[in-house]
Amino acid sequence: MIYNNLSNYYDDLVKDEQATLQWVKFVKKHTDKKKILELACGSGEITNKLILEGFDVLATDLSENMLEKLNEKYPNINTRLMDMASFNINEKFDTVICFCDSINYLQTLDEIKNMFISSYNALNENGKLLFDMHTEYRLEEFSEEFLEEGFIDNIPYQWSIISEDDLIYHHFAFYTKDVILEEYHVQKVYDLDIILNLLKEIGYKYKVYTDFNIEGKYEGEKYFIVGEKI
Repeated sequence: MIYNNLSNYYDDLVKDEQATLQWVKFVKKHTDKKKILELACGSGEITNKLILEGFDVLATDLSENMLEKLNEKYPNINTRLMDMASFNINEKFDTVICFCDSINYLQTLDEIKNMFISSYNALNENGKLLFDMHTEYRLEEFSEEFLEEGFIDNIPYQWSIISEDDLIYHHFAFYTKDVILEEYHVQKVYDLDIILNLLKEIGYKYKVYTDFNIEGKYEGEKYFIVGEKI
C-alpha cells in the first residue's frame, strides 16, 4: 500500500508550499463551482487550502495511513477510503481532481480508462476533471539515478529515483534506530495523445497545459489536463 510505511514522514519529504498554492490556483482558474471530489488526496495539504478558499471537498485515498494522517492534522475534513482506479460513488460533483502525478501510479490504460469513466459518472453536467501527469521528459531526467539524502526528525533517509523504459522507480529508506523503513513505488509514464484519445472516447472535451499555465504541449515536468464532461 503506497505510503503506508512512510506516512509519518510524508509531509517533510514532499511538502512544497509554493506548488500547493499553484495547484489551488489552477483549480480556481478552471472552475468556480464548489463541490469537489479529490482522488489520491495524500495528507490533505491541497484539500485544506481548497476548503479555506470556500470549496466543499470530499478527500479520498487508497492508503488508510495517509487518511489517518490527514484526519490528525485536519479533523474537520470529510474523507473516504477509495481506489481511484475504479469507484462508484452515490453523489454528484462539479469537479474531480487528481494531482501530484498520482495518475502515473496506475499501471495500465484499463485502470486509467476506468478512472476516467468513474469520474465522468460522478460529475454533474459540464463538470470538469482536472489532473496532472508526468511528461516524457521525466524519463530523460531520471535516466541516471537521482539520489536525495538528508534527515527528518534526526532520522537519516535516502530517496532514489531512476527511470527504465516507460517506468519511474522510487526507493525510499528511513534508517530509524530500530528498523529500516522502506517503500518501493513505480510510476508509469504515458503518451499524452493516448490519454487524450481516452478522454475523447469517454465523452470529455479537453485542454492541455504544461507546468500549470502554459497552454499546449511543451517540454516540461508535467502536463495538466482539463477535461469537461459533455
